[in-house]
Amino acid sequence: MMYIHSICSINALGMIDTHSPLPDLDNCPPSLDAQEPAYAQWIPPMQLRRMSKGLRMGLTAAKSAINDAGVTAADLSAITVGTAYGMLKDSESFLGNMVRQNESMLNPTAFIQSTHNTIAGAIALSIQCNVHNMTFVHKAQSFESALLDAELKLLQYPQQKVVIGGVDEKNDTLEWLLKGLRKDIQVGEGASFMVAGNTPDKSIAALKAYTQFKTNNKSVAAEKVQAIIQQYTHQPFLLVKNYSEAITLEHTPEQVDVHEVIGYNPTGSSMALILGIKYLQQMNMPVIVVNSCRAFWSVFELLPVTA
Repeated sequence: MMYIHSICSINALGMIDTHSPLPDLDNCPPSLDAQEPAYAQWIPPMQLRRMSKGLRMGLTAAKSAINDAGVTAADLSAITVGTAYGMLKDSESFLGNMVRQNESMLNPTAFIQSTHNTIAGAIALSIQCNVHNMTFVHKAQSFESALLDAELKLLQYPQQKVVIGGVDEKNDTLEWLLKGLRKDIQVGEGASFMVAGNTPDKSIAALKAYTQFKTNNKSVAAEKVQAIIQQYTHQPFLLVKNYSEAITLEHTPEQVDVHEVIGYNPTGSSMALILGIKYLQQMNMPVIVVNSCRAFWSVFELLPVTA
């Protein structure tokens, strides 16, 4: 059991944090561009002007979650981040400059910020936290790998807490490539972070378990999801789903479809999980979050925290 103490997500609905109300899913822009907040509270202006969108979102979401949890660097044992694409815009900028300038007189800023572990490192530097710092680049299960790593650190340091997140940004080149493969695809982006620990004190949700698997077979996916939600059919619960594939479930609980809000986003499971936590806060009942990106599936089981 992992207890979630605070959350923050910056996405197409805006900035959602621990204390903000559940957003209206109908207010999502059709482009699925992340609606960025005013960053002045979280990032000094001189640093902000040199940061790409993904870095701005990730650093702000992480610092907001840390602030809401009321923890300091001394309370943390790990910062783990999942990203499939890394800092796309900085990578593209650096590679473009290499070509235009014939690989000479290059500004190193874009290269430094193009690496996938830029966000995790920026979080640690910002809060002066010299702990286990890992970035996982595992396609559509990057966030799940970060979550597993955080869980292992909580087993090793049960009195400490961990910062976990998923970040991916989009750019014109990515959208052009993906829409060339599938015309109807809608590319999403965002940054979602949470602070988790082993104790229920001051927590907002309990992550009872999570399951991940890979399959292109809809029947197999339905069978695996059904086996999990079967445990909750004796009580009211909510199913939050982020998948485009039509899978048939024997038991049809109350459902919320967030796929049109998250879109095609390899770390969209982190955003779906935070939306699930917001529904749990509002409805105070078990919430099952089912996420799929291509053949990668994840199921998160959320429970209200009992006094």
